[in-house]
Amino acid sequence: MDDDGEEYRLTRTITYVLNARAQANSQRMMAAKSRKFHGNIHRRGAVGPGATKKKDFAVGPVMLGFFVFVVIGSSLLQIIRTASAAGPM
Repeated sequence: MDDDGEEYRLTRTITYVLNARAQANSQRMMAAKSRKFHGNIHRRGAVGPGATKKKDFAVGPVMLGFFVFVVIGSSLLQIIRTASAAGPM
């Protein structure tokens, strides 16, 4: 019976130590995040020129021109086709 009690206490001690170690890691990570946040709080809005991204167009000018040509050309052909199919008025 004494062995069971000692084994139980040992298991509880190991569990406590592991939980304390995990909690210490969590606290250390939280403290690091907090320091980083407080370090950046005074630099809000002060972005260096290299940090901003240049906005590029999603489509190049040649592709845009081709798209406009196809859309306008097909609409003009449709108008001509509709007008010629209607016959004389």
